[in-house]
Amino acid sequence: MLSASRLANFPFFSQLAPAGQAELSAATSYVSLPPRTQVIQRGDEVAGVYLVEAGALRIYYVSAEGREGTLYWVDAGQSCVLALNCLFSRMAYPAWVETDQDETRVAVISGDVYRKLYLAEPALQQFTFEALATRLFELMTLMQETASLGLEQRVAAFLLRRSANGQLLEASHEQIAHHLGSSREVVSRVLRNLASRGAIRLSRRAIEIADDAKLRDMIEPYLEP
Repeated sequence: MLSASRLANFPFFSQLAPAGQAELSAATSYVSLPPRTQVIQRGDEVAGVYLVEAGALRIYYVSAEGREGTLYWVDAGQSCVLALNCLFSRMAYPAWVETDQDETRVAVISGDVYRKLYLAEPALQQFTFEALATRLFELMTLMQETASLGLEQRVAAFLLRRSANGQLLEASHEQIAHHLGSSREVVSRVLRNLASRGAIRLSRRAIEIADDAKLRDMIEPYLEP
């Protein structure tokens, strides 16, 4: 049974009518997944709405050359907008989804029930619209970075975006290469250059940001309007 306490990161739940809360509760199941677990593959049918309670989902593409590139993450308190879009358009999922480096807990709402409640509940409409609008802006930012920045600048942007509390990122060089659609050797060279300039400190499977201003200075001139 779904409880309000389990959806503390989803304010829309408390704003639903009591009947809507009860219907949503009955239509929601939960999964707990270990790190690096494949959740959805390209071409899969989306049968529900995915709300991340803890951990994160990584949504990514695979190029014709077989290299991965991250489109976005669904962090705690968020929903996968590609899944939402596929749910309403009844299209196959266009990318791949896996859990990130931590255990991930996901609430899965029946697609039929979500579509029904969406027509009647303004809070659910607002949540869906804000999720789509926010993710669209993030994807536009990613496209701008890919078109405007070199790999060194893209690595800097990635470190700033994904480091915990702006300080530490637990990821291997190969994982970062997967996120950016590059190779481990090239990313390792970039990271060593950043370390030699005092912007970051490297350890075996973690990267500590030593001077975030240096990383920001590398990016901002290329993104000025």
